[in-house]
Amino acid sequence: MIRIPRASLFDLVRTQSGRQAAALAEMQSRAVTGLAVQSASDDPVAFGSAQAMASAVADQDVWSKNASAAVSVQTTADTALASVADVLVRAKELAVAMAGDTVDADARAAAAIEVRGLQETLRSAANTQFGDRFVFAGQNWDTEPFAADGTYSGGAAPSEVRVAEDRWVAGGFDGSAVFAGDADVFGALEGLATALEANDGTGIGTALDTVDASIQAVSDARAQIGVETQIAEDAAAVSDAMGVLFSERLTSLVAADPVETYTRLTELKSAYESTLQIAAATTTKSLLDYLS
Repeated sequence: MIRIPRASLFDLVRTQSGRQAAALAEMQSRAVTGLAVQSASDDPVAFGSAQAMASAVADQDVWSKNASAAVSVQTTADTALASVADVLVRAKELAVAMAGDTVDADARAAAAIEVRGLQETLRSAANTQFGDRFVFAGQNWDTEPFAADGTYSGGAAPSEVRVAEDRWVAGGFDGSAVFAGDADVFGALEGLATALEANDGTGIGTALDTVDASIQAVSDARAQIGVETQIAEDAAAVSDAMGVLFSERLTSLVAADPVETYTRLTELKSAYESTLQIAAATTTKSLLDYLS
């Protein structure tokens, strides 16, 4: 019969208990976190795939938030243009009423005062903000785009936000294209106000045509914003769905099976406790042998 020296036996038990303690700690961590793969050493292939999937989940989250923010900006812009449309409709009503030969200078002067007020409403709408962003300032979104006379100081291109790998949507609009592209909206009201103040019937008729053109231009701009909003809403929905899908795949890559984990945890606890009992007995016998 082979006899194992007591010191060697003690070292063997200590080594075994250390290994079991490490395995038990790992299984306890798995039980708490629900993750079977927490580092590259657990499973290099699965860990690499999980990192890539986690990055994809993060991208979808960013794109979803970007799309939702874009929708908010676009909705704000559309609301502002609805106000502009109301201004122009009222200006048209005044132009039609004041264009007749029987209208006197006092009536036209009173109408001019109202149009000047409409100009202020127009400028306020054109300088609409969403948070700290001027929605009609293009890429210069932090700069008020329109001066009192309608002069534009915003960016010459729309501000865009990324909502997918290869998809961008408007997060702000070039105000010069909206208000002075197909029609000069500020110029239309200025022309009408000037003609009314000058009691110029012919000028009022000419201004009526420019107001009509402006109404159509604003309607077209709202239609384009509607398209952008639909794209952004669709992008948000896709990102949300893809985020859920990628999260599920990530979970399948790294998640621990609850039943298997707790079964193994119980086994390790039992084995570790048995080893500790052996270690205690070995230590006690060693001391008794030494004392004897």
